[in-house]
Amino acid sequence: MNFKNLNLINPIIRAVTEAGYSRPTEIQYTVIPHILAGRDIIGCAQKGTGKTGAFALPILQLLKRHAPDHKEVRALILTPTRELAIQIEENLKMYSKYLPLSQLSIYKGVSIGSRLAALRKRVDILVATPGELLDVENQRHIDFSKIEIFVLDDVDRMLDMGLTNDIKKISNLISNKRQNLFFSAVIPGSVRHFAKTILNNPIEIIVSPAFSEVQTIKHPELKNIHKLTGDAMSVSLFHK
Repeated sequence: MNFKNLNLINPIIRAVTEAGYSRPTEIQYTVIPHILAGRDIIGCAQKGTGKTGAFALPILQLLKRHAPDHKEVRALILTPTRELAIQIEENLKMYSKYLPLSQLSIYKGVSIGSRLAALRKRVDILVATPGELLDVENQRHIDFSKIEIFVLDDVDRMLDMGLTNDIKKISNLISNKRQNLFFSAVIPGSVRHFAKTILNNPIEIIVSPAFSEVQTIKHPELKNIHKLTGDAMSVSLFHK
């Protein structure tokens, strides 16, 4: 399996190769095709598994595929911490090296003035921590109306940090006609319950220790959950 097998466009493959990556990780080769197909996702993977690339690469391709003349933000990525926001923005810049797409991050301690100037010009992908994003939005500096893809990274941490209400406020500002991507290190009941309030008919993909058989799981709140377990990976599909 290599990145070409995932039907990624040449500019992305070239950038990824130059960054030193020769083949996708398990979370990447499982998630990317579903994101490119426009599906909502719940992805579960630990730090260091290539989780950022799993959503960053297909987002870049989807935005490049449909690239209207615009000034509004088209993809929003929420993350719990300044450090993670910086990391995601750096990865996006690296992967989009040969694409006409721009990124911007907003987090505590950053100069808002320079960020607002960039927003007025053009930003395709905005990475932000929820509280700081709402502070900027309250000043009417961000137009959420054209957002096509909404990403929550480290959902479990954001809920543990008490950011549920902030996330809901931001979600309510975005059109329902969007693709939703949730990524978390673990998926406790609180994350799955929260996901049900935002996601539409999602596919759940879990990178976990190897299992040896296919299992069918019945969840008290969800129907038809089929977990495919295999080489250090499991995939679940569930429908509302």
